[in-house]
Amino acid sequence: MSQKGTVLIVEDQEGFRNVYEDVLVSDGYSVILAVDGEEGWELARTKKPNLILLDLGLPKLDGFEVLRLIRETDATKDIPVIIFSVMGEQKDIKKALEMGANDYTVKGFYTPRQILSKIKGLVTQLDVKGPVVSYKLQVKEDKLDAVKLREEVGLPKGYLCPDCKVELVLEMFPDYVRQGGHWYSSRLSCPNCAKAF
Repeated sequence: MSQKGTVLIVEDQEGFRNVYEDVLVSDGYSVILAVDGEEGWELARTKKPNLILLDLGLPKLDGFEVLRLIRETDATKDIPVIIFSVMGEQKDIKKALEMGANDYTVKGFYTPRQILSKIKGLVTQLDVKGPVVSYKLQVKEDKLDAVKLREEVGLPKGYLCPDCKVELVLEMFPDYVRQGGHWYSSRLSCPNCAKAF
């Protein structure tokens, strides 16, 4: 096993598998390859890689089902998962993040080197700090662009969870791909039911 760790790539397209395998191996990672969802789940369960790069449009078991199995199984639930997909619809991104993906990348929007930076960030953060750290902040409704944000997200009754009626928090995750300053990806979430908005 490489000192940097092992990455499982679950991808049915040979071209993508080869490109990302080459980039990761060149940077010192061990790589395991799976060509469909069933094989991906089996390798995640038995090999317990340091990180999983997971496509969504897979044969046999789709990526959402693989992600569900990973997060529901004690042996794999803490493995970081980066979704890597052509599916860039907001509903797909939201669903994957709600199901526990650590990051979501749309094919063609990031270079292989940028994906490598995301992988390094997640693996390094696990080594140094344990589970991936996020920051949770309250949004003050009457300040700056809070009203515009609420309208954009579709929360007509304010920053309350429609189900729990609990005040939402803005959850921020470090983004290690961007340079110069501290960059974050964020989502609004309910601290009670953990639903994301």
